[in-house]
Amino acid sequence: MSLPPLSTLRAFEAAARLGSMSAAARELSVSQPAISRTLAHLESHLGQPLFRRSHRGLQLTDAGRTLQRGVDGAFATLSDACDGIRAPDKDRTVWLTANSGFAQLWLAGRLPDLRRVLPTLYLRLTTSDHDRELDAGEYDLLVRFGTGQWRSCTSTQLLPERVVPVCSPAYLARHRRLAKAASPAALAGEHLLHLDEASSRWLTWASWFAAQSITPRLERPALTYASYPLLLQAALAGEGVALGWLALIEQHVSDGRLVPLFTPLQRDTHGYFLCRPRGRRMSQAKGFLVEQLATWIRERCTG
Repeated sequence: MSLPPLSTLRAFEAAARLGSMSAAARELSVSQPAISRTLAHLESHLGQPLFRRSHRGLQLTDAGRTLQRGVDGAFATLSDACDGIRAPDKDRTVWLTANSGFAQLWLAGRLPDLRRVLPTLYLRLTTSDHDRELDAGEYDLLVRFGTGQWRSCTSTQLLPERVVPVCSPAYLARHRRLAKAASPAALAGEHLLHLDEASSRWLTWASWFAAQSITPRLERPALTYASYPLLLQAALAGEGVALGWLALIEQHVSDGRLVPLFTPLQRDTHGYFLCRPRGRRMSQAKGFLVEQLATWIRERCTG
């Protein structure tokens, strides 16, 4: 058996698929002359021209088409074999994405417990606050904020939306009248920290005041925060009053770094949901691990 070098077959596969030596060179991170020499060596080895060169690119000869069918089949077989070897790790890898606030403020501090409970899990964690990115991604589990109605996913509520205004003790010390205020209307005169309202899913200051039957005149904010963790850092630094999602700020409240103001507001229509993409296919082993991770998240949310 006299096979040509594998490197020549790899160059041929790329050139045949892309119809261009330059494109093949870019894909393989080599120079165009190197691809040309490699293909010439392959043609010399086989004793047949494999391409017709023209101003429109590369055209396969009959011999080239025969070789392409063989190479495609061989590479597919090799790919399947490699996937099979990697299967144990692949079956142990779970892709989870979550809204930034949940990931950084709720999940991050619980990761040591997750590693203890599921020591064989390879977790790939990403964050996104935009539904289009969540719908387009190849994720096994998602934690999303909203009403639970997404066409691309099935969902189970983890945490209801319970929101209370919060500020740092330092801010409260500088605004003593706030500590004695009897009505939430007093907040209208404070420095309020605003989240970017590109998405209306999260409660805004305007909707929070409306839920209290208060209609203050709110100035357009000079600064908005692109993510909730950034906004919360500003509140912790004493820069103003923030809306605090209780499930995310419980540690900051319990250790006294944030002070709740007035009574929490709950919207039963909104919350954080654990979601599974519809039609997601996976092995039995991976499906078992995904279910274990889902159970761990649910139990920590309700515990």
